This record gives sequence, structure tokens and C-alpha cells, in this order.
Amino acid sequence: MRSSPLSFSDRRTLRRQRRELAHLRRAIERLRVRQKDLLSSEAQQEAETFERDVASCLSDPQSTETTAPHLLERGEKLATRLFPPKAWAGLRENVEIFLVAIAAALAIRAYFVQPFKIPTDSMKPTLYGIQTIARVEPPPSGPVRLLHLILFGRQYHYLRLSRDASLVDLVPGKFLVEYTDLFFDDGEKRRVWVEASALVYKIGLRPGIFFRAGEPIFNFMTVAGDQVLVNKAVYNFHPPRRGEVFVFRTAGIEGIESTLRDHGLNGSLFYIKRCVGVPGDRIQIDPPILRINGNATPPNAAMARVEAGRNGYRGYVILPGQQYLSSPEEQAIVPKDGYWAMGDNSPDSQDSRFWGPVPRNDLVGTGLFVYWPLSPRWGWIH
Repeated sequence: MRSSPLSFSDRRTLRRQRRELAHLRRAIERLRVRQKDLLSSEAQQEAETFERDVASCLSDPQSTETTAPHLLERGEKLATRLFPPKAWAGLRENVEIFLVAIAAALAIRAYFVQPFKIPTDSMKPTLYGIQTIARVEPPPSGPVRLLHLILFGRQYHYLRLSRDASLVDLVPGKFLVEYTDLFFDDGEKRRVWVEASALVYKIGLRPGIFFRAGEPIFNFMTVAGDQVLVNKAVYNFHPPRRGEVFVFRTAGIEGIESTLRDHGLNGSLFYIKRCVGVPGDRIQIDPPILRINGNATPPNAAMARVEAGRNGYRGYVILPGQQYLSSPEEQAIVPKDGYWAMGDNSPDSQDSRFWGPVPRNDLVGTGLFVYWPLSPRWGWIH
């Protein structure tokens, strides 16, 4: 005798029960495998029997109408009895997920992609370092300042006194971030969250300057240097190519390391420049042209932009004090396992003209993407 067809509601209930059974079976199987060493042989066998019964039920659509509810009830009781919930189970799971995410992020940073902060303007206008911009109008309101910081990396710095005073001293300090204490001749002390070096060298503050009441001591805006992602895996597959923006360590480059030691700094830094010469290339500077193997034609669009001297680019130049390529006639031959690095902002770049080629072992990777702040440069690096 043929059974009557199921109603739409019954078919929907059956589909839901089948999904729940499949999920319950997979959950019990995962727990059984994960806790194999903790379960008795009888418990292992009971769990495996349930998994087989569910598989048989799901393979026969007609059987689920009567057996699915019983299997669901049986499976829930089995899971509660064999795998009782542990105290703080939810918290433990969240902590595990958090730790796995941290481990994955560290692995990605170590082997694939690493963030890098542009410290100077040597690659300007391709990439910008920290910018200091003088202002006339007072800073915007607090919410607007916060929005500008998050999106555009802008920080506003403004200070004025309520009475006449002369600056006596600037004392740097650090509490999570660097700050400067300003001391005045009337005994007043003002703490500002700006590095002392920025106030001295970029703003021009120095002891002895007199300020009138209401006159700004400083009023400027800083814009964060471009934050870029560096592809660390690329040089496992091919060596640097002319025109690439690449990041390298300064270890072993004596012209840089000796300067660091003279300033009391130990250890290497990370530099970002454009690779303009590969092993065997003969390099010459005939301003604003960079000749490679005697050829005055730029080998790629990136270097052509620099030589064109438009849109902020100023061509390749010869600077006083550079050790290599100090005249248009002088040549430098890039050695085996070495690369010639130059900044796009050639008039304001310490690069291979001063300290020679970059060793192959110092390479980190290519500049890939500007991810912050939001600016016309946001996106892929060319």
C-alpha cells in the first residue's frame, strides 16, 4: 500500500531534521577523534555506531520520517553523556581562536607580507614620509580631529599662552609615546605630545624665544608617513627588477652603519628605495637622466616619471659629498649579488650614490600597497 504524499510543511520539517542530523553526526565525529585518548573503547564504539546509524538514515530519505526524531534525541543524549560541556568552554574557544589568529598573523608577517612605515621623503612624490604643515587657523573640533586622524593620519598641534613669557627649556620624555615638556621663565610648564626634535628642527622652537599673550607658540599639522605592505615572498621566485620599489636592511652597508654608530645607534634599519640597477649594469648620472649601460632611454615607466621632472619629480641629480657617480663621466658597475638603489626624490635622498650597492642578502621584499592613510597615493605602488 502506497503511503500518502507528505505535505509541504512535513517536507520542510524533514529537510530541517536531515540537516540537524548531519551537523550532529559531524560534531560527534570531531569530538570522538579529538578526545580519542580520553574515551573508553565502549564509548568509542557507541559513538561510531551512532555515526553509522545516522549515515544509513540519511542515505534512505524514506526512513527519516520516523527515525530522524529518535536519532536526534539519541544523539543529543549521547553527546551530553560522552562529551559533557566544560567550565568556561565558550571563553576557552574564543581564546583559542584569538591565539590561532595571532599565530597566523605572525606567520604571514614573517614569511609573506609585512607592514612598513615610510620615515622620510626620499621617495616623494611616489611615497611620502611624515609631513609637517604650518597652519594659521585654529584646529578643528574634537570629533573632526579624530576622524581626520583615523582616515587621513592628520594630527593637529596648537599651543598658546595666556600671558607674556619666554621659553627657557625643552625637555623630551616618553610615556607610551614621546612628549616634550616646555618650561617658561614665569615658572609655567606645558606638556605637549610632540617629539622635541620636531619642535626644534621643523618648527624652530629654541630657548630664549619670547611669546606674547595669545600668540601661538606653534600651530601646525602632521600627516603620518605612508604605511605600506611589503611582499616578502617575491624574491624567492625572482630577483629584483629595474624600476621596482624595494625594502632592504642596512646590515653590511658600511656607509650607513658607520653613520648610525656616529650617532650612537646600534643595529640595522630598514630602507625603501627604487631598484634602478641590477648585477652587471653600468650606471651614470647625466642630470636629469640616469644612464644604464650607456642608454639614456628609461627602462620603464617608473624611472621615466622621475627623469621627466614633472608632477613633483625632479630628475636624477648629483649631490655634494656623494661617494659614487660624482660627475657625468663617472660610472659605477653593479657587482654580482648587488643592486643599485636610488630615491625618486633624488635631490633629497641618501642612497647608493653615497654608500654603494645593496647586497642581495639584505633584501626584504617589494613595496606592494599603500594601505594607510587615505590619500591620492592609496593603492598599489608603481
